[in-house]
Amino acid sequence: MNCSIPDQWDIQVDLAVIGSSCGGLTAACKAKELGLSAIVLEKASTLGGGTAFSGGVVWIPFNHHMLAAGLQDSKEAALEHIRCSSMGRHDEDLLATYLDTGPEMVRDVERITPLKMVSADNLPDYRDELPGGSKGGRLLAPDPLNMAQLLLDAEQKYPAIGKIRQSPFPLYSAVPLPTNDPRFYVAGRALIGGLLLGCIEMGIEVLDGTPAKKLIVQDGRVIGVEAERNGSPFFVKADRGVLLATGGSEWNDALNRKYMRVPKVHGITPPSNSGDGHIMGMEVGGAVALMDLSLLMPTVRIPGEEIDGEPMYRIFQFWVGQPGNILVNKNGKRCCDEAFYPDIGRAFEEMDAQKLTHANLPMYWIVDQGFRDWMTVGTLPRGTEMADWLQKGETVEDLAEKLGLPPANLRETIERFNTFAREGKDPDFHRGESAYDRRWGYRPKHKPNPALGPLEKPPYYGLQIHVGSVGNLGGLVTNSNAQVLKASGEVIPGLYATSNTAAALHFGCAYTSGMVGGKAMTFGWIAARHAAGFKDGEKAAVPAARTAAGRQAATAQAQQSQVAAQASASTDSPSASAKTINILNEDGTSLLGLQSVSKAGDRLCMKGKLMGSFDTKMYLNAGGLYQMLGLMMGKAVLLFLLLSPWYWIKGYMQTTQDTGGARTGRIMATGLLALAAYAILAFIIAMIVLGIYNLLVYHRQTPRSQTAARG
Repeated sequence: MNCSIPDQWDIQVDLAVIGSSCGGLTAACKAKELGLSAIVLEKASTLGGGTAFSGGVVWIPFNHHMLAAGLQDSKEAALEHIRCSSMGRHDEDLLATYLDTGPEMVRDVERITPLKMVSADNLPDYRDELPGGSKGGRLLAPDPLNMAQLLLDAEQKYPAIGKIRQSPFPLYSAVPLPTNDPRFYVAGRALIGGLLLGCIEMGIEVLDGTPAKKLIVQDGRVIGVEAERNGSPFFVKADRGVLLATGGSEWNDALNRKYMRVPKVHGITPPSNSGDGHIMGMEVGGAVALMDLSLLMPTVRIPGEEIDGEPMYRIFQFWVGQPGNILVNKNGKRCCDEAFYPDIGRAFEEMDAQKLTHANLPMYWIVDQGFRDWMTVGTLPRGTEMADWLQKGETVEDLAEKLGLPPANLRETIERFNTFAREGKDPDFHRGESAYDRRWGYRPKHKPNPALGPLEKPPYYGLQIHVGSVGNLGGLVTNSNAQVLKASGEVIPGLYATSNTAAALHFGCAYTSGMVGGKAMTFGWIAARHAAGFKDGEKAAVPAARTAAGRQAATAQAQQSQVAAQASASTDSPSASAKTINILNEDGTSLLGLQSVSKAGDRLCMKGKLMGSFDTKMYLNAGGLYQMLGLMMGKAVLLFLLLSPWYWIKGYMQTTQDTGGARTGRIMATGLLALAAYAILAFIIAMIVLGIYNLLVYHRQTPRSQTAARG
């Protein structure tokens, strides 16, 4: 197939990357590091695609971070886990390549870009109880605090960092975050940010608002791409190849109707995820696979909410599977394990064999007032505030009538659920039995099961749930070099694919958070190496000084080593003992376990464990310290600290109504509350004063030129 070749190319590079996903940006950075020229074309006016909306985790078994933490893993265990849970829909060669290459890719990406990852050592695979499952460590995430501060600083120097897409709703992740405010560089924004900053520092051009339209083929080889820029055709010549990394097809209704097993899919990703890469690949003969698979999740429609001019369906999974709520189908019956979203996806697709219709659609979310007393609902605060999209009933039967459900069925369903939930059990759908389910609960101290709790406090509330997707998993068929294949199995020369543009044959129906991101980055990295001429398993031996990018990477590594050396040598000025100071969330879980603070040149080196999961080592200047505190502490915490005298006085006044032990207990509780609040406040003030003092002393004693060189 030959396409019209332009008389003149607008730009000529070795590798043209279509899409600014984590896989696309990884490929661009690796290509540049190997001496190739690269460009990234992004359809949207923002960067990062669906990755920027995500939790930003990647699933890489036996990675060096988990091994350094003493966690055991092996390729054989990961192979066994995928094989037993993929339902036979994975490709053995792709799986082996993914597992063999993933750990090397992570080490290399951390070497050539500013991205720094940490392992979540206590976060299990979704079904860790199955053969080969892991109790923790396979999931990697951007270092929550280090990357947040690095990118805040980088945005001042490189405004393009500010183009990373912000989620229209709070960010959530499978790993703990210092904040879920989408304005900060955490979760998926941090993952994209680290890779984008690598592109910028290497001099790779990233063009937003430049949608690719079609591939240009000559004598059976893809030689370039026709895009559109500023309303005009924009032709890119790609001497080594074109990489399609445009994400999934969940916003393409035509493709969804052809392949999906639900009547309507609502994307929980940017509307730019409309299958452009799939279509371009198919137009030049690419085969597709797994087009019926999607990461389905519940969503709600709040009238008036939009994303890029399209109606937005808000992700709702984080309000599902908590104590005090259930999902029911159109018959008022439960139909899934609400704490495990893949099982909700199964229920979405289930067919009624007698009526040949969807067995469970439409589906409804049901809660009681007890749930609303401790958790928000969508845009509504805790309490009793209502909106048009939420129904309320003083009784279960009243709510059922308003939702169009059989009242007797809903009453029976809730009573049965309550009976077992009080015992922490769910014999119908096994909710709360797996480690994943139990971690899903927002109230880890809720007894007897953090994922289960009865609905027994009226009034009752409900709303309709819609089918959403955080990514369709079907796409172009590729080989172990990330090359796109025809239906015959032949390679289409010059064409590569990764991210959700490539079919998830690497793991089939198996899934744990981060598999899409892990696959995207691994095979983007592989595509760049193959385009540069490396064969399977061949090690790159590119001198660090070969390119400007290599020199920058070497310089950055040297600076990091210098800072680390300064930190190690600064034991003469510790400001904290070896004891851990724990800053707690309101539910008693650890926000930050601070182990030590020491002077490291013109910075503070803070070592500790974030959210009880990640070992972190932060180098902060005074400005960075304020930013970190802003990330760690919301307005509510600050108000608590400032108003704690009022809480203490209020509690003490209450003791006038108590007697005996109750009086003594309340005095002790309120006193301890005030002491804890003031201890945290004193610690924060001490940290700020220490940071300012260290900076003043350092700048007074250090020549200006030396300060500039270190900064």
